[in-house]
Amino acid sequence: MAQTVIYSDNFDSLTSYAITGWGSQYTGIVPWQAGLPAQVGECMPPPSGAMSRNVGTNKVACIPDCGLIDYNNSNVFIYTPQIDLSTVSGAWLKYDSYFEGYTDGIDTEKATVEISLNGGTSWATIQTVPADLSVNSFKTRYIDLSPYNYLSNVKIGFRYSDKGGWMKGWAIDNVAVIVPARKDIALLSVTPVDQLLGYVTIGQSYTHQALVQNIGLDTVHSFRLKYRQGAGPVKTDNITGVTIPPFSTLTVTHNITDTVFAQGAFQVTMWVDMDSDAYHYNDTAYTFLNGAGFKPVKRVFIEDGEATWNGWSPRNMVYLHNVSTPDAPVSISSVHYDDPMTDTPYKDFLYNMHYDYVPYMLFDRRSGVLIDSFYNYLITQEKYFAFADISINASFHNDSLVVSGTVTPAVDMSGDYRLALVITEDGVQGTDADYDQANNYAGGASGVMGGYEALPNPVPAASMSYDHVARKISPSPTGNYGILPNTISYGDTYDYSMFTTVDPAWHPDKLKAIVILIHNDDSTILNCNEILVALNAGNISNNGMQVSLYPDPARDNANVRFNLLHDELVRITVTDMSGRTLYTDHRTKFFSGRNTVSIPIEGLQNGIYLVDVLFEDGRKTLKLEVIH
Repeated sequence: MAQTVIYSDNFDSLTSYAITGWGSQYTGIVPWQAGLPAQVGECMPPPSGAMSRNVGTNKVACIPDCGLIDYNNSNVFIYTPQIDLSTVSGAWLKYDSYFEGYTDGIDTEKATVEISLNGGTSWATIQTVPADLSVNSFKTRYIDLSPYNYLSNVKIGFRYSDKGGWMKGWAIDNVAVIVPARKDIALLSVTPVDQLLGYVTIGQSYTHQALVQNIGLDTVHSFRLKYRQGAGPVKTDNITGVTIPPFSTLTVTHNITDTVFAQGAFQVTMWVDMDSDAYHYNDTAYTFLNGAGFKPVKRVFIEDGEATWNGWSPRNMVYLHNVSTPDAPVSISSVHYDDPMTDTPYKDFLYNMHYDYVPYMLFDRRSGVLIDSFYNYLITQEKYFAFADISINASFHNDSLVVSGTVTPAVDMSGDYRLALVITEDGVQGTDADYDQANNYAGGASGVMGGYEALPNPVPAASMSYDHVARKISPSPTGNYGILPNTISYGDTYDYSMFTTVDPAWHPDKLKAIVILIHNDDSTILNCNEILVALNAGNISNNGMQVSLYPDPARDNANVRFNLLHDELVRITVTDMSGRTLYTDHRTKFFSGRNTVSIPIEGLQNGIYLVDVLFEDGRKTLKLEVIH
């Protein structure tokens, strides 16, 4: 190894929860404990994170601060045996940390790393541990110990405080005191780091980025970055003019682009090359590019667990309101638990997927999302490969809603692929007390949350309106088996048609139909599309309604003119012939008489489009031809 190890402990050899050889102090029920992650920190976030899984025989040290009782972990401390640095210069502390830095709106849990130079009599803080808001694995952290060169009676401590509240906790692993080599550069990762970000259109270029780390004592100013696809030629980029201090990281771009010329996965090997590099075991990283015929339009499907009786549900409502704009690439289904808006089969399905608590956010049925990481997850998963385009149309036949369209794969796919139809309703209201919304943010008790801090607990039903309410999922939450063949091929188009009944109590102008594409082998959702039901349910009569569209054909702008007998709300939507919504304005109040609305068409390609004008008691659909 390029590093000289002065002290290390990975906790794997311990035979009980006790961390033998270490000292401890604690205010709560138990001290720090060692064990498999799911045993000592099973209630730490997130549901799919490292602390919820048994990871082989890899044990960690953990102090959890979650559960049914208040553990009073206001001062829980653990510290190493004595470490002799009397002959050592240039040492560093290296350890892995799993710490959210949770706040309840009043207090925030705290973690510190401390040092004693007198055998533990007194302690000084050498690091306040930063919160890792995307906690799903341990993060390696480093501390420079060179101020303590040539000292013999050194101990390192890890102190946690829940500040008297119910927080999350802290876990550490792989604690080591090392003396690095003078020169040592490591390649930590190369993009794409997620396989669902690694699909590229055949023949189009891709630019790789690398995350490098200097794990030597000398600052790095230049190195060579190399990669090859498969057994192809090596492509070298000379990286100069950079400054990477010891144990710092830097993201660099390889300026020679990569390309794939066929469907399938192609391995990419990348490595760093630096003069006098002390060790090469850490120089190389791997990734894959996947060739696809095209990049489908991606919509993230968010399943949101809510309940009127749960005081944290307003948090979910605020976050979803912030992203539910007409042009946002998301579709939302709020699944209510044991309140008047519950769809039992849908709720039970997610409960059996271990989403047995509310509130929660589930993205594409891949992972539960920490609310503090909501936007980071969304930004990433909006870029995920969507596997297929989905077109969607809706029409009423008697008391049934028929939703049909096509699925067009971007790659060849084999397996159990299914479609499911989700019906949601906006603006749901009720009058009885079961529609009152519990509100933990009342009076600012849990901080600011989109205005709920100014509302009472509970918020009366008369003041509540619930959006994205999941009314039904058809034929079931697992989708329609057999609606797609077991093998679907790029370049082919597959028709589908699904129908479901609509409760007369639901407001048709507030319903959405969402079609989700499910990979049943692992229950993930690959893509989805949605449509406002009323806007595609056929022309509905409206006495006295006169609507015209001009100019037609149009080049830059088109105008919708309509006459109203009375003041009312109107919404205008433009869709292409596949049913994809390209423009939607907000429902706007217009006055009686003649009204004219200009709709932008500069960004539309030449072709035929449908312009839907939705009134309070009817709608009108007109065709528009765009010729630039």
